[in-house]
Amino acid sequence: MVRLEPMSPEEFRTFLAWLDQDYADAHVRAGTWDRASALERAHAETQKLLPDGPATPDQFLNTIRESSTGARVGEIWHAIQREGTRPQLFVFWVGIDEKHRRRGYAGEALRMLEAEARRTGCYRVALHVFGDNTNARTLYTRLGYRETNVLMAKPVDA
Repeated sequence: MVRLEPMSPEEFRTFLAWLDQDYADAHVRAGTWDRASALERAHAETQKLLPDGPATPDQFLNTIRESSTGARVGEIWHAIQREGTRPQLFVFWVGIDEKHRRRGYAGEALRMLEAEARRTGCYRVALHVFGDNTNARTLYTRLGYRETNVLMAKPVDA
């Protein structure tokens, strides 16, 4: 149904610009960053994770393509994290373009990463999801992901 291909340089540049804005917006919605500094902070975090862009060791940026047509349907970014005694595969991003959603592409791409985790000796696949992203949380739960910790906040008047 899908195949994963390394992002081209142009796909990476487009993805990175979009990702920084999306990540900044998510933090603003969550109330963890203010709008004025959010984009700069998002960009700094991305640069810290990808100092050499797609050539950064243990970072994998892929375009998700529909197998039969080769059409681009989204992207997925993961890393092999080797801190601690056992490596884990961490999914930084999985996104399906709106016109291609609800067709099973994200689930299939994530199942492909499970196979990659087993192949590379990782003991688990982990990811982060913002609390307001109910569609993604529903998908992850359906695929067998379980919450490992929860950060909650309640705004109060000053």
